[in-house]
Amino acid sequence: MPRREFRNGGGRCYLSRAVVHSIVPLAVLEAVKNLDTPVEDGLTEFADELLVKRLGLSTTVQMQLAEFEQLVRKDARVEPSHVEALLRLVGRRPDADLVFADAGRRAARRAVKRMFALSRLFGHAAARRAARAVLGAELGWEQRLPGARVSDPIAIQATPDGAACGFYGAGLVELLRLLVGYEGAMLHVACRARGGPACEWRAAGPDPRHQ
Repeated sequence: MPRREFRNGGGRCYLSRAVVHSIVPLAVLEAVKNLDTPVEDGLTEFADELLVKRLGLSTTVQMQLAEFEQLVRKDARVEPSHVEALLRLVGRRPDADLVFADAGRRAARRAVKRMFALSRLFGHAAARRAARAVLGAELGWEQRLPGARVSDPIAIQATPDGAACGFYGAGLVELLRLLVGYEGAMLHVACRARGGPACEWRAAGPDPRHQ
């Protein structure tokens, strides 16, 4: 597949990150906790059993959530090996797709809060900065439609089937929705899991039936 470039006002840019923003593991753990929390009450008698069987309700996860929350407040980064191990663990769950999608949206919302706190900017420039800083994605536009590229192989290293790519796809869509009002879908048109040099997403074109 030929390599495409995006117009981002700064020419080509290739990411080589030695670290990952702490928002990423925090969002993943928050999603795990959210999906592992019982929907209904009345399970008090099974509380101990749930704490043992459900990762998101474990003491370990509670401690990690507190630790990453502090790191996010400091706008800190973490070692990619730790994030890769977390993504790999989630990838083994039967509901991995749900966890990654929820985590991506959570990461995007935190990225927007971070961007607003730093610059109080919205729009395309803010979306590009937030995507690069938190998701490690190069975001741009072709014919007024968004596209993104993630060169970091961490998702495929953690989940060779590409399951963790759902984190980035969901995060990009939520980021675009919040910062530029984009309400469409993003198609995962290239993936390292399918032999591509990087993972790429493109906006779904308008439905010709609605034109």
